[in-house]
Formats: sequence, structure tokens, C-alpha cells
Amino acid sequence: MKQHLDSRPMPFPNLTAALRHWAVTTPDSLALAAGDSELTYAELSERVDRCAAWLTEQGVQAGERVVVVGHNSIPWVVHYLAVLSLEAVIAPANNRLNPAQFADQVELLDAALVLADEDHSPIVADVEASRVRSLGDENHATVHSTPPLPAAEAPALISFTSGTTGRPKGATLTQNALAAASWAFVRVLRTSGDDSTLVVVPMFHNTGFIDQFGHMLLLGGRTDLLRKFRTKAAIEALTARPVTYLAAVPSIIRLLMLAPGAPRAFASIRTLLYGGSPMPAPWIDELLGKWPQLQLFHGYGLTEYGSAISFLPPEYARDHGVSVGFPVPGTAVRIIGENYVDVEPGEVGELWCTGDTMMQGYWRQPELTQAKIHDGWLRTGDLARLEDGFYFIEGRVDDVINRGGEKVLPSHVEAVLSTLESVGQSCVFPVPDPILQSRVWAAVEERPGTAFDEASARDALLRLLPDYAVPERIEVVSPLPRTASGKVDRRALTIQFAQNA
Repeated sequence: MKQHLDSRPMPFPNLTAALRHWAVTTPDSLALAAGDSELTYAELSERVDRCAAWLTEQGVQAGERVVVVGHNSIPWVVHYLAVLSLEAVIAPANNRLNPAQFADQVELLDAALVLADEDHSPIVADVEASRVRSLGDENHATVHSTPPLPAAEAPALISFTSGTTGRPKGATLTQNALAAASWAFVRVLRTSGDDSTLVVVPMFHNTGFIDQFGHMLLLGGRTDLLRKFRTKAAIEALTARPVTYLAAVPSIIRLLMLAPGAPRAFASIRTLLYGGSPMPAPWIDELLGKWPQLQLFHGYGLTEYGSAISFLPPEYARDHGVSVGFPVPGTAVRIIGENYVDVEPGEVGELWCTGDTMMQGYWRQPELTQAKIHDGWLRTGDLARLEDGFYFIEGRVDDVINRGGEKVLPSHVEAVLSTLESVGQSCVFPVPDPILQSRVWAAVEERPGTAFDEASARDALLRLLPDYAVPERIEVVSPLPRTASGKVDRRALTIQFAQNA
């Protein structure tokens, strides 16, 4: 199956080179916007240079780590680019961490500086005050000389993968890998400098700084920033300054689809990228029915790989919407079973990948790195299968539910639940059991205008699944808990229901 790819080579070795190029060649083109504030490429480049001079005055040197935490804003992006331009290392922080978790990450990094906006001053409470600075527009100084371009293989970014719980793991990407990860989206989505995007996810997430902002920067396109996701605010932003490209998890896209003002908000969008979970087939049909100009791409990626591993092209959206499609150009993929042996097509195993955008490793955690990278291959921790040339994700290796020796894949049960008219989204999770080890439970969000009936749902599932895979309890939970990136939080449900079992 052939993909229609953009064959242009990546034109810049890093994001700093791209910014300086567009500041000279298209200085008056709009680069960045947030609400009523706008910066052209010339203005953005000047602001970044003055911020870099300020960071130098603060003592930041090449190779040192700088943590940034805050809402989506122009200062967030300016400081992000300024750190990269100095060949220092930027560490975007999850703004949902508690002060102790945040302080642990700062110490692991041995950060030279911590930048926080006013709303996030509480999160830095446990960090020594001498390291902390305000993330604001006033952080600038006189530019005496422009730093040389960063080296391609210099560490550029550390992105933490553990979310809001667990031991922090900082995936380290080089300057070149960070740019190459964004260029992968250009190759597959076939976007250009005429495109624009609105970032509705938190900027600390790969979707924000790689899939969208880095992507637009390499092309000379425009990035708009939504300070914090609220459905009404997103619709207003999409209407006030229309964009051509949007990326989000299906649950956020669904909220936008159902919102007043959706027809105008979606009218300009040509490329719609979703990931994190499959899009239910009825939602795909509704999207394409209402907005036939949409090109729907299903993306699959990993923080440790710079985001994109594979894409499902739009021509397969209706018939293969749950598939994650085909590997990104330059990415090799394997599915590995027991004893590190490749499985046969149709069989489920762990997905491994390798390519230029793979992380160098976890920052100062060699044992975790060694467990994650095997002979140059990144172990994703995701279960997958290859069927008729298409790749399918079947859940996480550690999400498989062992019910009395029978293995249950939550994603498979969720896919069947999604076919029920009253189910919007669902999550299948284990509840500890002293005899069976785990019991299978589920939580669902009702589709608007419907009422979920557990008995009818269980009868339907029994016709489609082995009896051991049918959840013993199906609870309506509205809304389902979600992580910072918008994915349903399976672990939060497991903890919640285990306490009440």
C-alpha cells in the first residue's frame, strides 16, 4: 500500500536555523499568535535573541538544563526557542504535577534555571528560590552577538514520560532529532508554509511542541496558542483566526464537533490529526459527512521516539480507522514475542522501532535506558499486530488483564463497547481479586441523548466476546478521568474502583 509522501529533505538542521531563515526570507509573515497578540517571524526571532541574551546573563550555558512550566503563551515559546538557540537543554514540565514531584524532576535534571508563569508559582514551592525566575515578556537583554547554530547531535530537549504518577523518566532528544520529528509530519501530512495550526493541548506535550509548533516553524507557517483548553474558547479561537491544521485526541475533537459554532470552526480545517486512541467509526462518518474537505490522519507515536512512529492516511479512515497505519519514512518497525523473536502477521507482540528521531536515552538513568533500548531498537511497551499490511495497537504490555489465566486485551473489549449506540468512550480495567488475580470491569461515558443500560450492554458483549472478557461491572462515569494529554486515565480508574470493590 503506497503512501503519498512529501519527498523534500528536511531543509534545516535544527529549529534555530529555521527561525533565523524565515526571519530573513519572510520577515513579515505571521509566526505566532495568542489571543490578540501576534508576532511576525522577524519579531519572534528578535524576541528569542533578546531572551537568549537574558538567559546568558542568568548564567545559563550550553548543555545546562532549563525547566519551563506554564500555560500556552508567547513567553513559553520564546523561552523554549531561546534555550535551544544557546545549545542548552529545555525541559517542558507537566503543569499538573504537585510541588514534590516537580522538585524531584528539577533535582534529577540538576536544572540551572526554572521558569514558571504566575499561575504556576505554587508548583515551584519546593524548588530553591535562587533557581526560579518568572516566565514573562520582561525577560530580555541587549544582544551583543548572535550565538552560532547549535550542533546537530547536542542534547536539546528532555521530555518526561511518567505523567502525573510514577518515577520520572526524561527522554532526551538531540537538536537534529527534535527537528526531524517535526519534519516527519510535513512528509506525511504534505503541509506547506501556507498552513496554520491552533495548539489546544498543553505545550509541554509532544503534540504541542513537535506535531504542531515545530512542524509549522520548519515550514514558515503560523502557530496559534490556546492558553488552556476550554471547548468554548477553542471554538472562538478557531473562528476568530481560522487554521488549516488541527491535532488532538478524539475526546477533544468530539467536544469541538458537538459545540455551538462548530460549523464555522471546522470550515477552514483541511488536515485533522488524531491520536492517543482510535476514533470511533460513527464519529469519523459524522466528521466526513459534515466537513467533507477534511483529511483525517490517525497518528501513533511515543515521547521516547520524538512522537511519530506511524500514520494511517485519510483514504483508509473509514475502513481501517482503528489502525495506526504504516511506519513513518525512515522508521523501521518490528513486533516481538517471547524470547525476542518476531511474531507472525496476525499475532500480538510488543512493537519495537528504530530511526533518526529515537531518544538518546533517559536522562541520567542508564538502567532504565538499557531496559528500554535493546540492540538499537526502542521497546515501545505497546502491544501490536500486523494484519493485511496495517498495524494495530492492542494496548500496553502492562495493561493486559490476567483473569484466572485468561489474558484480556482492554483495547479489544473497548473496541466492541464503542459499537454500542449509547457508548461514547469507554475504559476497561482490572480490579484485584484474591482468587482470579484480576476481574474485568469497565467504565463508560454515555453518548449525548442516549441512556446506557448495563444489562443490555452485557448481553450484546456476550454475543461478541468470550465470556471471560465481558466486564463483570460496567459503570457510567461522566466524565471519564483523563491525563494531561486528554487520554482516558486507565490507572486512575483502576485505583478508584479497587478502593470501592
